[in-house]
Amino acid sequence: MIDLLLGGSPCQGFSFAGKQLNFSDPRSKLFFDYVKALEILKPKYFLLENVKMKKEYEDIITQHLGVKPIKINSGLVSAQDRKRLYWTNIPGIQQPKNMHIYLKDILETETTVTKDMVLEKKYLERYQPIKNYKLNQEKSCVIGTLSKYQGDRVFDVNGKGSSLCANGGNNAGGSCNIIWDNNELRKLTPVECERLQTLPDNYTAIGVIDGKEIPISNAQRYKMLGEGWTVDVIAHILSFIPEKYLHTVVSLFDGISCGQVALERAGKVYNQYYASEIDKYAIAVTQKNYPHTIQLGDVTKIDWNAFLV
Repeated sequence: MIDLLLGGSPCQGFSFAGKQLNFSDPRSKLFFDYVKALEILKPKYFLLENVKMKKEYEDIITQHLGVKPIKINSGLVSAQDRKRLYWTNIPGIQQPKNMHIYLKDILETETTVTKDMVLEKKYLERYQPIKNYKLNQEKSCVIGTLSKYQGDRVFDVNGKGSSLCANGGNNAGGSCNIIWDNNELRKLTPVECERLQTLPDNYTAIGVIDGKEIPISNAQRYKMLGEGWTVDVIAHILSFIPEKYLHTVVSLFDGISCGQVALERAGKVYNQYYASEIDKYAIAVTQKNYPHTIQLGDVTKIDWNAFLV
């Protein structure tokens, strides 16, 4: 029996930050692979995460899953203003307690921020400060811009950062979060982005491919963190599962296995963890941190009936 089915189907086709291509987008169609697995595996519990989207798309997902979503902002447990929808049959879920964490609380020290994080002079010349802005600590607060693009906004470290980008960042490179720090404009470091997702420091720094450890580039780290989950939100949701022991967990679109980190933080013990993922660097990070993960490959090619035999 499958105790838990996890999934965060690719969100780019639904996202308000994207083109709103909805179910005509091949990436969003992967949602139906989750539905197929849910119908065949019949897990005791399931959890699907996705972005805020148009109500008509949200209603289609609700119709297929049979439950309404719970909206939780990662900003309650982290320094990231990241609103997400969670469809689940786990009972009794309440909103997390507001931990009042802000960008200034997750920054690395001046001595650990490398020079490549500081933006070049040409970006500084483009900077346009916003006059008379008002700070709301519980939201991301833009204090200036480098261009018209969303990824080139500069944020007040006394508030929240914006949602990390799955495409790896902005024209200046990085995480979609630029800040003023020590009188310089700089990107958030990969470690700071891990902290925004409430992951351990350097969780994404090293991967394992064919039994050998490899360094993961910053570009890949930003990308996989943007595509990941805020672990403490997932752990909060999973903490409402009554059972402590789960035999088998299946995770679709597993990414860097934030689900396993969340299960541990929620105090859950599991015997087997099956993961479906196609990004080789995300798989490498998973296998470094959780070498016993059983990789299933491309979700579109899995025969779930054979899986159950």
